[in-house]
Amino acid sequence: MRTTLSRLAALSVAAAVVAASVAAVAQSGKHGPIPWVDSLEKGRKVAAKQKKPLMADYYAEWCPPCKAMKTTTWTDKAVAERAKRFVPVLVDIDKQRKQADDAKITAVPTVVFYDSRGRELVRSTGYVDSKRMLDLMSEAEKKAKG
Repeated sequence: MRTTLSRLAALSVAAAVVAASVAAVAQSGKHGPIPWVDSLEKGRKVAAKQKKPLMADYYAEWCPPCKAMKTTTWTDKAVAERAKRFVPVLVDIDKQRKQADDAKITAVPTVVFYDSRGRELVRSTGYVDSKRMLDLMSEAEKKAKG
C-alpha cells in the first residue's frame, strides 16, 4: 500500500511539473512564433532605436476573431517572417486599457502599424487572414519609407 501511495505521489508531482512546463511554453508562444513585445512603450523605444516600423495587435483573450488570428494569421510562416521587419507589440485591451484608449481602439482585433516615430501608418479592424496581413505589412512598409 505504501509503495502504491509513494508511486501515486511521485506521479502527481511529475504531472504538476509537466503541466507547469506546458503552461509556460503555451504562455511564451501564445500568439504564434512572432517575438511580441508586451507594451507599446517598450516597442516604441525599440522601433526608434532600430528605425523599424511598429506593428501593434490590440486584442482580448475573450475575442473569437482574436483567437482565430492567433491560430491562423500569426502562425503563418510568411507572416512570421515578414514580421521580422517590424517591432511587433501585443496590447491586451483589458490589461492595458490606457494604451487601447490612447490609440482609439473601438473593436478587437485591431492591428495598427506605426512608423519609428510613432505616427500611425495603417489600421485594420476585424479578423485579417494571412494574405491580407501580408498586404497590410507591405502597405505599412511603403508608407514608413515614404
